[in-house]
Amino acid sequence: MFYRKVTLLFAVICSVFISRAEQPASIIDFGPAKKSIEVSVHILAGSSGVIQNYKSTFPEIKNLNSNMSIAPGIGARATFGLRDYLGITTEANFQSYGYNMDMAVLDDDDSRSMSSVFVNNRMYYFNIPVCMTLRMNVARSVRWNIDLGAYYSYGFAGRQKQDIYHAEISQIGQLVAEKVEIKSDYFRSNATFQNAFKRGDIGIHFGSSLDFGPHLSVGFRLQTGLKNIAYTPSGIKNPAVRNIALQGMLGWRFN
Repeated sequence: MFYRKVTLLFAVICSVFISRAEQPASIIDFGPAKKSIEVSVHILAGSSGVIQNYKSTFPEIKNLNSNMSIAPGIGARATFGLRDYLGITTEANFQSYGYNMDMAVLDDDDSRSMSSVFVNNRMYYFNIPVCMTLRMNVARSVRWNIDLGAYYSYGFAGRQKQDIYHAEISQIGQLVAEKVEIKSDYFRSNATFQNAFKRGDIGIHFGSSLDFGPHLSVGFRLQTGLKNIAYTPSGIKNPAVRNIALQGMLGWRFN
């Protein structure tokens, strides 16, 4: 639902600006770039999460739900013009990612004990995408940019909170319940749930934006991790956890 609303709003804004703009002489201009470098700043807002395989890796996890969380960010962007229609783009972004998980865990084979686990994660990344940018003139004052490339992220801070509700039937048939709360760093901590997390991440960056007039930019971007950021010190069972984030972008270009 959130993605549909963002996509609809983006489409409405773009259609209003484009409908009022004059048509360009050509959509793709193969001539030299009008500027050798274009610089802008932007704010980001969207949601992030992870793609994981905890259930298949740990059979004791009987049910698991993973939910994406809000993902704001700020950054700057520079595009180096190769031709008018083509450029090389890099960005420097500070990102705040997060996700939640809740699961039911059976602690032994005879099902005499069970735990409900609620995990809340918040991570802070320095994010650098590098990509090729295709630029098309959809109107005289409107340019459409399509970015495709890769990104590197470094997690410089983060935290994890675990709320564990444990219930067990004793040998005399009594139900014994307890609550455990665990707080830890997110990166490189032995106290995080089931596995530790690496700071570095690499993946695919895809973005699309519209430049209106001399300054305004509106768009979105999708980043999908290729690197497994999870590891276990013992190495016996190692799940696969990969970041994913979808964000809208509002930017201001300097001329």
